[in-house]
Amino acid sequence: MRWGSYPMVGKNDLENYTFCTYCSKPKPPRAHHCRSCKMCVLDMDHHCPFIGNCVGASNHHAFVIFLISVVISCSYAAGMTIYSSYRIWPPLDFENLASTRRSMGYIKMLIEIIGTLASSAFFLSARGFVTVYLAFASLSVNAGIGVLLFQQLSYIYEGNTYLNRLSSPNVMHGERGLQNLIRFFGCPYSVSRVLSGYSNTGKLQDNSSSKLL
Repeated sequence: MRWGSYPMVGKNDLENYTFCTYCSKPKPPRAHHCRSCKMCVLDMDHHCPFIGNCVGASNHHAFVIFLISVVISCSYAAGMTIYSSYRIWPPLDFENLASTRRSMGYIKMLIEIIGTLASSAFFLSARGFVTVYLAFASLSVNAGIGVLLFQQLSYIYEGNTYLNRLSSPNVMHGERGLQNLIRFFGCPYSVSRVLSGYSNTGKLQDNSSSKLL
């Protein structure tokens, strides 16, 4: 190997680095080794089986935008299918329920409503069954992805990742605040500066009040 052809590591360039026994390479801080991808991922959040890849520093922004688009799409699909199901559903007969609602309890009233809906469902067409199924599927997917999106946004707000939260739940890996979300979604520098200044002002007020106490 010729002299100067191999990149040299400068002094203190590997400070706070650890050694990955799987990759046999230095591992930077906030990096984790993924056994599925067989490599160390910087700021690794988790390995997503649906995209077949790790979610880390290079694609975390695109992953969160993908979750937001899924929630918006599923909300639109759920709204359209629920409205279509309401228009397609056969007319319901609640005459017995209206006549005896004062004498029966809430549980019996609920059972009567479910029975009426189930009996009218036999008169649905094939298109109606598909529409109702799509409504339930859209609501289910929207609920699951919405919980995942809320979890991701809360970790970004805390300046943390999912794996770091699991490995050290009581350790803060960064400053929490709204400026983390602004910086993550790439808002203008002026907005980030105003928010960071606002958060620093709040911290100074908290410190001064604690000193007075």
